[in-house]
Amino acid sequence: MSFPRYKRYRDSGVEWLGDVPEHWDVRRLKEVCEVFPSNVDKKTYENETPVLLCNYTDVYYNEKITPHIDFMAATASADQIKKFTLRGGDTIITKDSETADDIAIAAYVPQDLPNVICGYHLSMIHPREATCGAFIKRLFDSIYVKSCCAVYANGLTRVGLGQYALDNLEMPFPPKTEQQTIAAFLDRETAKIDALIAEQQRLIELLKEKRQAVISHAVTKGLNPNVPMKDSGIDWLGEVPNHWEVRPIKFVIGKIDSGTSVNAIDEPAQNHEIGVLKTSCVYSGIFDPAENKTVIEQEIDRVTCPLKADTLIVSRMNTPDLVGATGLVTAAPINIYLPDRLWQVSFSDTCTAFIYFWTQTPVYRAYIKSVCAGTSSSMQNLSQDQFRSFILALPTFDEQFRIAEFLQNETAKLDTLTTEAKTAITLLQERRTALISAAVTGKIDVRGLVSAKTEVKAETVPC
Repeated sequence: MSFPRYKRYRDSGVEWLGDVPEHWDVRRLKEVCEVFPSNVDKKTYENETPVLLCNYTDVYYNEKITPHIDFMAATASADQIKKFTLRGGDTIITKDSETADDIAIAAYVPQDLPNVICGYHLSMIHPREATCGAFIKRLFDSIYVKSCCAVYANGLTRVGLGQYALDNLEMPFPPKTEQQTIAAFLDRETAKIDALIAEQQRLIELLKEKRQAVISHAVTKGLNPNVPMKDSGIDWLGEVPNHWEVRPIKFVIGKIDSGTSVNAIDEPAQNHEIGVLKTSCVYSGIFDPAENKTVIEQEIDRVTCPLKADTLIVSRMNTPDLVGATGLVTAAPINIYLPDRLWQVSFSDTCTAFIYFWTQTPVYRAYIKSVCAGTSSSMQNLSQDQFRSFILALPTFDEQFRIAEFLQNETAKLDTLTTEAKTAITLLQERRTALISAAVTGKIDVRGLVSAKTEVKAETVPC
């Protein structure tokens, strides 16, 4: 769909912004809003008042801050409560993070939240009289403001957007009624796009469930629906084909190797360089050799365990959801090595791909979760003995090969559909950002595209 443009434009005086509609202003953020960086931390103090705290993650993962969010309990002083209580029309943004991409993520507050306080690592932006808060939120969603904030953010291990930089962001600024119209238009159009994204996300979940079901059935029941079955003797495994063997995986493991931890640059190695795999190479369940880091020259002599084809890569240390994650190596670049947190497992007289598919089942994940331990709930360890003790059902080698071949074909079809859905989501997200950016910078004129009913509704929202 194409949108009309304004009839007359003028130079905004801001290089990155370009031309704006003739009747629009360009104002610094501090001129149209009050900007407050929060100093309210997560701690609880006896001499302060109990409050609910709007934290970084509440803003990062939500378009709007509403009473339905499960806010953290904390305390705040009387001055902090007066200054940082969330009010209808406010925009809350992330002011510091580990990367510039996560700076100035914005969430809108559509109604007063009397007992909810803006927390640390956030800034509260409260609109002045001639400003619509919903429009300010959309400005922070735009490519223009995101680019400005990324440039103005500073820091090494952690980047932040300082008060001066935030105060002096130069914003395109139409009259308030027009701000409200633009905000209402974007609410309507982004809701349509978000619904399409949600459909694709549901499809991805269904494809994931289908993939797991196909794999689980094939590696536990085989491909012949009429084959005689027997009790496996294992509660969670149930019946298996009569001629299959039920045994721990250790009886078919040939060797388990691991590499060395070395200093490396977080960029994939080129052909003439040496790379060491990152644990993320198996996060998706599909081995990705591009997930590697370039070993620095002084450390090259320390690398061990070169990557080999027809092996299974296993993550031995990770978060509870990722420890034990696996990937099948079908082809191995000659310049890639393993770190100490990954195992390279080879098998004897067994189809590696069949074992790989076994490790993609819910049964395997449940076993890993039951045996892993760690010093914290966020990092778990898998021992070789634990891995070797996993019990599975094994057909003959020829049947393993046929099942693996079948699953490779079936999962390839499902993975293609998943990739298409993910591509569709990316395109929809790009469309969403582009539409917001065009509307709030005046590149399109949406004044005639919002019904009077919608405009009246928008004007009742705190701005």
